[in-house]
Amino acid sequence: MDRLGNCAYHRRLMTNPEAELAVLQRFVDGYVEAIDVTLKALGDEKTPAPARRVLCGVLNYVLDLLDIFPDHYQGLGVADDAMLLRIGAEQAVAAGATQAELRKLAAETGEVEPLVGELMAPLRQYVTRLADRTVRGRTAQQILASKDLFAVFAADVRRHVAAHRPQQVESSVSAAWSVGELRKMVRHELKKAGLV
Repeated sequence: MDRLGNCAYHRRLMTNPEAELAVLQRFVDGYVEAIDVTLKALGDEKTPAPARRVLCGVLNYVLDLLDIFPDHYQGLGVADDAMLLRIGAEQAVAAGATQAELRKLAAETGEVEPLVGELMAPLRQYVTRLADRTVRGRTAQQILASKDLFAVFAADVRRHVAAHRPQQVESSVSAAWSVGELRKMVRHELKKAGLV
């Protein structure tokens, strides 16, 4: 099934906030695995430079605690990171990355689109720009240009993974509120970036 057909299929599946929240929870539950897959592809010397740039930008974003949805929000705090990891994987595959696990992660981008709707195209642009974002005093270009800086960066990502504790997405509020809040925060960040 092509990407457009895949997205249409997922849009039909996502007809209610509870289904959308279940996808978000699965993304949150698979957060550490998605980071591991991305970091392995980034460290693979067979990964083309443009793909490495995207992957490094997304992982650098993951280290930013005050991103689209601040990480202290229960469960939802890493939902934005999990979505962007999938979009980054999709862009890296389009740029020539061939790792099977990364391709599998990229395929899950079809499940992001129903969550963000019309914001998907600008969100893809946002991910493309992440390589230029400075986090902890480093951009992806700087990280990739220095073996020492790359080693420090990779160690930071591993520490982040080791410190992560899986959480349930807040269930004391409605699924509609949670999904709506995520969309609202994504729209706000994209507006700040001049993309909507």
